[in-house]
Amino acid sequence: MKQRGRAGWSRAWWLLPLGILVLSAARTRTITLGSLRAPAGDRVAIHLAEGPVLPNGRVLTPRGRHVRIAAHPYGLTLSPDGKTLVASCNGTEPFAVSIIRGLRPGEDPRLAQIAADRERYRGSKVADDEDDEFRSVFMGLAISPDNRTLYAASGNQGSVFLFDLIEQRRIATITANQGGMKDSFLGAMALTRDGRQLYVLDQANYRVVVIDPIARRVIGSAPTGRAPFSIALSPEEDRLYVTNAGVFRYSLVEGYDPSKAGETGLTFPAFGFPSREAVEGVTVEGKRVPGLGEATHPEAASVWSYRVEQGRAPSLTTRTRTGRTIGETVGGTRIVGAGSPSGVVAGRSHVFVSNANNDTVTVLDARTERVVANIELNLFAEVLQRLRREGRAVSAAQRRILTRLRGQIPFGMALSPDETRLYVAEAGINAVAVVDTRRWKVLGHLPTAWFPSQLAVSADGRTLYVASAKGYGSGPNGGPRFTRGPEGTFVGALQKGVVSLVPIPEDRALLAETEQVIRNNGFDFPAAAPIDARVVPADFGVGSQQIKYVVMITKENRTYDQLFGELATDATGRRLRGEPSLANYGPRATVYDAKNQVVAREVNVIPNHVALTRRFGFSDNFYLDSDVSADGHRWLVGVYPNAWVETSLAAAYGGHRDFRPTAKAPGRLTFTGSSSSVHPEDYLEAGSVWEHLHRAGLSFRNYGEGFELGGIEEEAGFEPTGARLPVNYPMPAPLFENTARNYPTYNMNISDQYRWQQFREDFEERFIKSGRPMPRFTYLYLPNDHTASERPEDGYPYRASFVADNDLALGRIVEYLSRTPYWKEMAIFVTEDDAQDGRDSVDAHRSILMVISPYARRGYASPTHTSIASIFKTIYLLLGWEPLNQYDAAATDLRDIFTTEADLTPYVALPVDARIFDPARVRMISRTGRAEALDAPADFERSHRRMATQEE
Repeated sequence: MKQRGRAGWSRAWWLLPLGILVLSAARTRTITLGSLRAPAGDRVAIHLAEGPVLPNGRVLTPRGRHVRIAAHPYGLTLSPDGKTLVASCNGTEPFAVSIIRGLRPGEDPRLAQIAADRERYRGSKVADDEDDEFRSVFMGLAISPDNRTLYAASGNQGSVFLFDLIEQRRIATITANQGGMKDSFLGAMALTRDGRQLYVLDQANYRVVVIDPIARRVIGSAPTGRAPFSIALSPEEDRLYVTNAGVFRYSLVEGYDPSKAGETGLTFPAFGFPSREAVEGVTVEGKRVPGLGEATHPEAASVWSYRVEQGRAPSLTTRTRTGRTIGETVGGTRIVGAGSPSGVVAGRSHVFVSNANNDTVTVLDARTERVVANIELNLFAEVLQRLRREGRAVSAAQRRILTRLRGQIPFGMALSPDETRLYVAEAGINAVAVVDTRRWKVLGHLPTAWFPSQLAVSADGRTLYVASAKGYGSGPNGGPRFTRGPEGTFVGALQKGVVSLVPIPEDRALLAETEQVIRNNGFDFPAAAPIDARVVPADFGVGSQQIKYVVMITKENRTYDQLFGELATDATGRRLRGEPSLANYGPRATVYDAKNQVVAREVNVIPNHVALTRRFGFSDNFYLDSDVSADGHRWLVGVYPNAWVETSLAAAYGGHRDFRPTAKAPGRLTFTGSSSSVHPEDYLEAGSVWEHLHRAGLSFRNYGEGFELGGIEEEAGFEPTGARLPVNYPMPAPLFENTARNYPTYNMNISDQYRWQQFREDFEERFIKSGRPMPRFTYLYLPNDHTASERPEDGYPYRASFVADNDLALGRIVEYLSRTPYWKEMAIFVTEDDAQDGRDSVDAHRSILMVISPYARRGYASPTHTSIASIFKTIYLLLGWEPLNQYDAAATDLRDIFTTEADLTPYVALPVDARIFDPARVRMISRTGRAEALDAPADFERSHRRMATQEE
């Protein structure tokens, strides 16, 4: 064996501490929180029933027999005779009710679907609530005692549809817009056993509507709290329970006129939350903005109990807050978001309410209606027990972090017939929790498909029915492995739901099932193994020695193949997973005009993107959890969408019109449509990246993210913010204080060159000329690769022009930052908010990730399966902080893209092809009119058909 010389040991001195740490960990069997990784490894996303791999790197092993149905089943009901199961698929078009028969063990389940027909109404002037045709469904379902009549809530149409389940046709419609009531949006419902009284939640008018389904008329209604979400009747049918997921009752800015949005709307939100201004209101920009009041109002985050009688409206008896309270401190963390009660089920002795933001179930005494228990569902409690059994050491700090992590998203629930077992859909971890209701103890967890939402139990208590909203994922939407079906290519429609028929296991089998759920989600701590911690630390709370400043740049709507499908290999010679035929905005693109005529061939639309991949690191196995921009921008600030967001978002993107602000129905302001910023209804228990960095004392500066709030107008001439806001929605307080007011949010009338200039001016004044240090975290929003309709007069003759604009702005920003004094300690992460407007040969969720840093491996494409949570995990590791939630804690980090061999050479931005975009001719701010952008599934489907034509 050769002796290592003095020089060799000198060069490898840094290995000693790492080796000592690894050996010490192995000897003492301690755990490292940073060692958690998504179980996908290097596998790509797979949407097949055999071994699904999700875009977030988690895997599925769903139990039972499975039926694939239309997308997003957020409603589920079982017929009284137990022979028919119906799900309402209210995600993206086509809306449908899915009817499943053959439920008995040994039978083959049979599926029939009644689909809504929106095509005949598309583009018409008929409002959603002005006719009784079947065009949508939303959550609520019930089946009559004769097992033949199905009642289905319509959502935005404000009606209940009646279907004949035998003939599979619609037979009648009952509108809730009676007695002067308008704008109803109907959701969850409950039907009495005799079929004579139907209770339906109207989310727009904050009420429960009572319907006589025999006479087909509205009997009356009673007010609810904010954003009523779920409903349940007591077994005796003398009590009704309604959960309210909302936080605030919102108001229009005083004097707001949608026809004069430029003069009457706000250019920036009026206040942050929490703050005194948010409670009391404030006058800004010459406009009075009403306050929101207290977040602890009895109408917020609560369950309301009613006394009910036949033929009469409900009478309110009690209002009970559930979940944790905003402002209280739990485990050292101040609570930012309300509990978001999302499911309710009533037994003879107790009532159970799931709190989506807290990962808890609140238990009420059915007689006194008081809280008697709160059941913690935290799966890491099971992990800690296993670690203790294995003799592995867990510090007090590690235990504190693990027990405060949220992300299981308890949603729908069901009780066993004998009421000894409570089943809870855990949408965030693709599982069902099994709870012993006699001891308030979690017995274990059963694996399901992706995002279980609603549950039902057979009358004999032996079978659990599970509706999983996202099924097995979407799969590819282009390329040789994709065959176009009736769902088209839009990611939301491809993501079919799954209904599972699961034999309920014996309690003793739940330990093994729980272990499977732990493995599926990457919550199992691996045995000690060497970790390359030279740039990205091995654990949280340490901080990188090389990288002190992090920049995150987010863009809009592109898949990996759209931009990089033509790249053959990386710098290591590894063959990349790309499909050249889908690279319609790539380095050798064909450019088309508005009439779909070829105007140029072999155009490098993205010279800077390509140059950056050759100079720095990137990935061909990176995915976004989101389907569209609304959930995408939540993920981009570390916020996983809860049950309220997922359901209302799906309804908005499903083609409903009239999500504009209105003062007529208070709940209309709780729906935020396709807007892409967090609102109080989706503030999580620990908040977003902004609150998380603020708690750590880590400075940050935001450019453009976080104020594209509900009802926003984004017209020409709305600089500098690009926005006019009509509603008193707040921003998270730390974000409100640290956001540039001269930088635009999403507005396709504004060039990304303007955004680049505004960023440079602000950064120069604040952090170069002033001598103040650069923030530890900087967030930049560059949205123009979203594209819009062609505007030759503004310098955008083709859709590709917007992508070229975006490419040049990215190149200029990287060039500028690489010439600052901070470059030597900087890492820049570049990604998209979603991939909905592109096609991809691996998965419709696959998108771009670039890691730009002196410490990035040159031209290296990571083969490791990573996701948006991977970026945040890496950021928290670099900055020496701790994980925010279960998603980033268990994600695979990006350490393989980094190297200790720093290259400090500044980047030089490349010019774009002047045939498609000339920055000298571009109009920075459009003054000529509205920039028509894609904003609905049907629009994207038309765009995808155009792409397919171009490819052919």
